[in-house]
Amino acid sequence: MFFLKFLISLFTFIMFISSTISAESNEFLDYLKSNKNYSSFYKLIKMAKYEKLFIAEAKFKKVLYIPDNNAFENLPANLIKYIWNSSDNRAAKKIIETHLYAGSIKKAFKDPSKKVVIIERVEINNEKVKIYSNSDLFVKDMVGQDNIILKENIQIIPVSCVMYLQSSYSDSRLSEEAKDNSLITSCCLLTDKEVTSFITEDII
Repeated sequence: MFFLKFLISLFTFIMFISSTISAESNEFLDYLKSNKNYSSFYKLIKMAKYEKLFIAEAKFKKVLYIPDNNAFENLPANLIKYIWNSSDNRAAKKIIETHLYAGSIKKAFKDPSKKVVIIERVEINNEKVKIYSNSDLFVKDMVGQDNIILKENIQIIPVSCVMYLQSSYSDSRLSEEAKDNSLITSCCLLTDKEVTSFITEDII
């Protein structure tokens, strides 16, 4: 009986170590961990405990719009305090979820009218995380499309600021055509209204 319990405990320990190694040895996470330009985003992934969203076993193709450290440093002071000094990891989760999308970037550029409201719902740490289709997204004024970085099944697109996600129909700056073609819109998270919305509201 003791030997059986020992074997079960050993197996459980091995599975735990294996899962940890799988997440930590992932090419994408290793890239972020070693890249001094993206250490803030890597820290947010760890704070949110969202490593599983980026491991190869999460089968959907991923598009990550990634702000560098300068983008985080240029945020309004009250937002910086909210992100890094919060007693929970809600801010970290919201930032990860508003920068990660499913699908190929090529689909979005070739067919911006393609509509898939939510392409994935992933269970992470006993909670459902919704991942929007990249083809539903309209990104304004911040994308360097020529600088796409490929890591495993993840397309990394550097952006110049932390993104603010909203319903396209609520964005008065968009044309009616843009609203019809894209379910969601993202711009730089900078104005007082956007900061207040980010802090107080759930992501769409």
